[in-house]
Amino acid sequence: MAMFPSQLLLSSKHLKEQILQPLFAPYGVELFVESGFDTDQYGTFCGTTPRMEGPRTTVKEKCLAGMTFANKRQGLASEGSFGPHPSSPFLSINEEWLVYIDLDQNLEIYGHSVSMDLCHQKLDYQSLQLNDFLNRIQFGAQGLLFKDASTGALIQKGITNEEQLQDLIKAYPQWVLETELRAHLNPKRQKNIAAAGKDLIARMHSKCPKCAQPDFSVSATSGQLPCSWCKRPTNSYAFLDYTCQSCGFAEKKMRPGQQTEDPQYCNYCNP
Repeated sequence: MAMFPSQLLLSSKHLKEQILQPLFAPYGVELFVESGFDTDQYGTFCGTTPRMEGPRTTVKEKCLAGMTFANKRQGLASEGSFGPHPSSPFLSINEEWLVYIDLDQNLEIYGHSVSMDLCHQKLDYQSLQLNDFLNRIQFGAQGLLFKDASTGALIQKGITNEEQLQDLIKAYPQWVLETELRAHLNPKRQKNIAAAGKDLIARMHSKCPKCAQPDFSVSATSGQLPCSWCKRPTNSYAFLDYTCQSCGFAEKKMRPGQQTEDPQYCNYCNP
C-alpha cells in the first residue's frame, strides 16, 4: 500500500496545517508549508481575485503548482467553496476538497466533505443588532470583513478585535460586515476541512482487492431496499458500489447496518 512521506508539503497560507497535522501525525507524517508560495493567486473569498475554476479543479492546480515551487514529488492541498445546496437552493453549503498527489507512484487521491453547518453571514449599518450579530457568530474566533456600503470596496479583512471594528465603524458610517471565509478565521469551516482530511486518509488506507492500490472507494449507490412491512422496493439504496481508481475493478457491498426501509419512506405504505 502506498503511504505518505514522513515530510509532506501542504500548499496553504491560512494555517490549514494546524487543522490537518493532528490527523496525519498518527501515521508519522509531518506537514510543512512553503511560505513563499501564494495560494491567493487561485482565488480569494473576499473577491479581490476571482477563482476561474471549480474547487476540485483548483485544488489540483494549487497542489501541482506548490509542488513545482517547492521542488517536491508529493504534495497536499485544500480548497473550499460556499454556495447553494444542489437540491435545495435556499440552503447554503460549504464544500471542502483535499488532494494528495504523488508523482512517483502516479497517485491522485481526493478527500471531500460537505456541510450545512457554516458561518457565512453579513450585516450592514442599518441594523440595530450589531452586538447580537457578534455574539451569534462568536466574533474573535470568527473573523470579519469590513466593506464600505456606498462603494462595496473592501476596507479591512481579518478583523478579530472589537476596538478595531469600532474604529472602522466611526470612520465609515455606511458599512457592511461579512464573516471571514478563510480557514484560519472561520471555525466552522475548520471542522469541515478536518472532515475532508479524514475522508482523504480513509481513502489512502482503502486498498483495491485486485491491485492493492489505495482509494478503493464508493463511486455510486444502487439497488432498492425493501419496505419492512410490505417488502416492496423503496427509493432507498441497498448497495454501495466501490470502484478502484487505478485498475477499474468494481464491487458491490450491502448497505451497512440496514437491510430494510422504514414504512414512512415507502410509496405504497405511505403514499
